[in-house]
Amino acid sequence: MGIHFTVVGVTAIASASLLLAGCSSSSTEAGEASESAATSAASESAAPTPTGPCELAPDTKVTDLTFEELQQYQLNNGEAIPTLDEFLKFANEKKVGVLPEIKTFAAAEGEPKPVPSDAQFAEFADLVNQYPDITEVLIGSFDETTLKYFADNEPDWARVWFRGIGGSVGDPFAPPTVAEMNSRAPSADALGVLNVLYFQGTFPQNGQQYDVPAEFAAANIPVYIWYNVATGGDSAEDGAEFAGLPSPGWNSIASKNPKNVKWIATDFTKEYSAWAESAPAEAQPAPQMVAHRGGGEESVSENSMQAFAEAVDNGAAVLETDVQWTKPTDSDPNGVPVLMHDDTINRTAACPS
Repeated sequence: MGIHFTVVGVTAIASASLLLAGCSSSSTEAGEASESAATSAASESAAPTPTGPCELAPDTKVTDLTFEELQQYQLNNGEAIPTLDEFLKFANEKKVGVLPEIKTFAAAEGEPKPVPSDAQFAEFADLVNQYPDITEVLIGSFDETTLKYFADNEPDWARVWFRGIGGSVGDPFAPPTVAEMNSRAPSADALGVLNVLYFQGTFPQNGQQYDVPAEFAAANIPVYIWYNVATGGDSAEDGAEFAGLPSPGWNSIASKNPKNVKWIATDFTKEYSAWAESAPAEAQPAPQMVAHRGGGEESVSENSMQAFAEAVDNGAAVLETDVQWTKPTDSDPNGVPVLMHDDTINRTAACPS
């Protein structure tokens, strides 16, 4: 493999690692039922009136704000930033599954990510268990510590190891293997992998042969596929190649033989639902649709109650979101679990206009 190709491939793949859960959006209009549900959900999560002048400093982190301080800001569609409890209550009412990914961020580049306390993990589990009509609970994480806690304390919940671009030492960009998963995430019982790494054939970065679908099917390990804006392919049809890798769409992913994909996480919930109803025979039954950050149209904020309402109306089986805790206080010693993907709120929230 030539130096020039390696540099180009690694640069592109490194770019993807920054966008592992990148959000794309569609521009189709929501139906009347979706609009009604979304309006109702948004009204229940209306942003409160600030008690003083609102300012949003650059790089305002969720973990640096108390819940009371967080309430002065609103999402870009005008909703308050939802709490985990609001999200779970909605999923319970709609009788759908949930994948609330616990997010933590290193204080500085190169430092390890903090791990939630056992009290925070326990609070998270207690909240979920208050809602018995949630049909399925998935715990998705890049972090083995998180997966182990739930393996020990909530063994009935599916535990999906999110395996990003980075592979094993000495072969950092290779597709996942069962041996690697057993080594890096022994507490997981499912694999979460970016679409370009659900790979069959000769891998361009190292010249090695891989058959990820066959290997994980033989080990009876179900697979969760997700897409992002860097790799493309988040449609029925394949996307353009990424760093020399094919970017399979829903048809290609679901049609691999043997099939082992249980979930596909997408931003395009309406389009996925339409495809699933008419997918070719080799792609049936279509994998469960997971609404990535709620899915959402162009005008709908990610991780908003409006997005979740539209996703349910569009047939999502599971709602994926991102959970962080606000700054602890005497009244909330663990902080309050809220929905936010980034470590800061600046991209998706603002002061009321």
